Amino acid sequence: MRPIISTIARAAAKAIRSRITQLAAPLIVRHRNGNVITAAIADGKLITVTAHLAVLGASDDTQHRYGSHAGKKIAAAHRARTGRAPLRIWTIASTGYPIHVYAYSPADPALAEGLRAYPRTAHLIAA
Repeated sequence: MRPIISTIARAAAKAIRSRITQLAAPLIVRHRNGNVITAAIADGKLITVTAHLAVLGASDDTQHRYGSHAGKKIAAAHRARTGRAPLRIWTIASTGYPIHVYAYSPADPALAEGLRAYPRTAHLIAA
């Protein structure tokens, strides 16, 4: 049987590590993306699926629930058009942790094709 102090100390250490990761997330993302990608994201030359859904007026709930599935359809549409995978960048998830996601040019036709192909987001694209 483990002592109660050991269990509490382990839980506290985990909470501290988690909080440090969340606080350091912007630095981690900037470092992993590099200056060029970070500038392109800031200038709006690269956009993520979640950001694109926000531009189209999707609610936060829609972005959270369907963003990943729509992103898979968009990535498949991009691969079909270009024959290669989209650019992967680092961003901060709603949980505060850094995650790896695909990024696209705002004018990429795969964004509309992918959203149209996924029934839960098809209503966001004008017919």
